[in-house]
Amino acid sequence: MFKVKELLLSPDSFENPIFRMHLHCFSWYGYVASTEQAHPWFSLIRCTIFTASIWISCALMLTRVFLSGSYENLSDGATSWATAVQFIAVSIATLNAYVQRGRVIQMLRFAHADLVAIRMEADDLELSLLDATQRYVRTITMLLWVPSVVAGFMAWLDCIYRTIFLPQTVFNAAAVHRGEAQPILLFKLFPFADLCDNFVIGYLGPWYSLGLGITTIPLWHTFITCLMKYITLKLQILTKRVIEMNIKRIKPDLMVQDLTTAELNHWHLQLCKGFVVEQVKIRRFVHELQQLLRVPVMADFIIFSVLMCFLFFALTVGKDDLAFAFYACEWYNFGLPVQKTLLFMMKHTQRPMKMRALLVDMNLKTFLDIVRGAYSYFNLLRSTHSY
Repeated sequence: MFKVKELLLSPDSFENPIFRMHLHCFSWYGYVASTEQAHPWFSLIRCTIFTASIWISCALMLTRVFLSGSYENLSDGATSWATAVQFIAVSIATLNAYVQRGRVIQMLRFAHADLVAIRMEADDLELSLLDATQRYVRTITMLLWVPSVVAGFMAWLDCIYRTIFLPQTVFNAAAVHRGEAQPILLFKLFPFADLCDNFVIGYLGPWYSLGLGITTIPLWHTFITCLMKYITLKLQILTKRVIEMNIKRIKPDLMVQDLTTAELNHWHLQLCKGFVVEQVKIRRFVHELQQLLRVPVMADFIIFSVLMCFLFFALTVGKDDLAFAFYACEWYNFGLPVQKTLLFMMKHTQRPMKMRALLVDMNLKTFLDIVRGAYSYFNLLRSTHSY
């Protein structure tokens, strides 16, 4: 069990430039709480209820799918199965997020403290990188959330209109069960009335499940996107600083032209030491992210594979840029100890930085393999159908 203090974040964490929108949504969901809340334990209870309700919705969907036996047409069967599979993936992701909430809180605390430090010591170019990351996160969040919310509101409005003006098309579970009528869109997605034809489960249940679906799915996926873009930002800033090799970052009042060779080597080695520390922090954060994602991504990989594969591919490219940055930093002007250290660091950065969803590497090649496999199965099914 979690202690309440383990779920608390400082109030300024909720204004983080990268995670602001998601932390406010997590606070409403009960996933995190602020130290200023009067009753933070209420968030733990609320998150537990929401997580349990998602699994109840998933159980109802699966029960309906397996008890239905057969469908009158392929479209109805595909809709029911697609919704059930989606809810299975969401249920696994939410349960995993609930179990690993302590890990997520620690990652958020670390990222927030690090971003605060970056803002304090960043130059104009680094601040522009941070602003670009913030715009990217905001854009991708809107691109994933808006279609989901619009589709959900369309289903809700259709149900409201029919409930007021055409109630016979809404409260017709018996006729639908006999095959004499068709359910409305919302009840096609969540046919809970087939299991229990009452107002709470059969009518309000689909409303609640749809609300969970259109909020939790894009919320979790875009939050993972934020974490990965934070790693990308760290790599970009580190790469820039390596190329510059500016020892004045350590001591701004340092007079470089008055330093001896030994003193220059000392300060350059101190700078390299800081680079190593930052790179180790990035690798540890990537490891923590892998521990958080490996189980749900294995279940959710097909549904959300495109964006994740490309983002992890971007991390690989960023790692290669960092290795080249050590070569491009005018190493020939430094002393021999610094040159040896840079060579060692360059070899260290060339170690593969990869993430796995249990048995699957998350990269561009995996995505292309999925596309090729899907196209091959499509051709096989089409050729079978033609005969």
